[in-house]
Order: sequence, then structure tokens, then C-alpha cells
Amino acid sequence: MTVLIFDFDGTIADTLDTIVTITNRLAVYYGYPQTTPERLKYLRTLSTAELLNQSNIPLFQVPFLMRRVRRELRNDIDSIQTFTHLSEVLLRLANDGHPMMIASSNAPSTIGYFLERHGLAQVFSEIYGNIGLLGKARSLRRIMRRHRLLPEEVLYIGDETRDIESAHCQGLAVASVSWGFSDRIALEAQGPTFLVDTPEELYKTIGEFHSSQPQATVAPRQGERVKTPSYVPHAAD
Repeated sequence: MTVLIFDFDGTIADTLDTIVTITNRLAVYYGYPQTTPERLKYLRTLSTAELLNQSNIPLFQVPFLMRRVRRELRNDIDSIQTFTHLSEVLLRLANDGHPMMIASSNAPSTIGYFLERHGLAQVFSEIYGNIGLLGKARSLRRIMRRHRLLPEEVLYIGDETRDIESAHCQGLAVASVSWGFSDRIALEAQGPTFLVDTPEELYKTIGEFHSSQPQATVAPRQGERVKTPSYVPHAAD
């Protein structure tokens, strides 16, 4: 079966409004402008490089800001929902036998708590968290080495332009979802393998991709199920 590696924020969890609220609270401390609805609409059209260039945040401060946002996001996680119909699709994909993992900038403990709360803890076999803003390509490479995966066995799913860039760096097919941070036009400009607008469309796309690929060698045996996810603080481990 095709191995599915998911981003978390904006792909599984609808965290955008909460993250904007948190970053606006921190704006004075870090010295960048607050994000208005009009500015957010504009930011969603940018690539990762363009976002960094226009953020007015010194690059050395970005890791500190991300850690602060992660801590505050954990406090607000009870108010965050998954996207409509996505939980059902994730459960169907797991029942189909696809090995599924998460690779995210968010903290593994936050992700694990969210999955438990939404009845999805059994869906994902491993959670790779605390990945740096520009570190996802490297993390994907290490995940593939750790699990001895070939690029053709994997489909990566994410909502940002940097997800597309990271997948391309590792020769992976990528399904971009338009319900997260980057808007559809920005995603399309980066040339994802697939661009989907609904969870049901994602399910169909994964099925079609799997049917077109050689059978993966890492699929669990029939009836085998990972009971609890393995939390990996850093994909480099």
C-alpha cells in the first residue's frame, strides 16, 4: 500500500485562525506587524521565501517564534477542530491499509492530544514533530531512510507551498490541499502532483495514485494495526 505522510497544521487541524491570533499577540514582542484579514489574504498567495522576505522578522528569531507559537497553541488545542469530513476520510484510508504518518512543525504531544480527542490516534503509526520552518525536506529524507522507503511508495499531503517544495526535493509525489494556509493559486504555481479541494477528492486521488504505482513493500499484514502512535520529537532522531 502507498505510504501516506501528512502535514498537520492546515492539513488535518484547522489551526489557521488560532495561529493568527497567537502571532498577533506576539507581534509587539518580536517587532513585526499584526496580521489583518486583508494582509492574511495577501500572505496566503506567497511562497515560503516570499513570506520570509516580507515577515520583518530576523531569520535567527524564527525558531524562537515557532517554539513560542507551539507552546501557546498547545493551550488552545481544545478549541481547534479538524476539517469537515476529513476524519471520516482518514479512517477510511487507515482501514484500506495505508501506513500513515505525520511530519509537522508542531509539537508531537500537541498532535497526539488532538488525535486522541478526535478519535484518530489509531490512524497514524508515527508522529514526527518540531520540524523547523525550512527543515521539512531534510526530515522527509530521514523518515524515508528510517523506514527504508522508495520515493514511488510515498505520497506526501500538505497545505503550504513549502510542502510542495520539500516533497519535490525528495522526489516525492505531493497532494496539495486547498483548505489550509496557502491559497489555491499559490499552490498551483508550485506544480504539485495533485491539487484537491475536498477530503473526498483527496481519498479518490490517493486511490488513483496507489493503483498507478508498484505495490509498496512496507504495508502491514492483513489485520495488523498499530495500537498507539510513536511520537518522535525530531525527525532527525
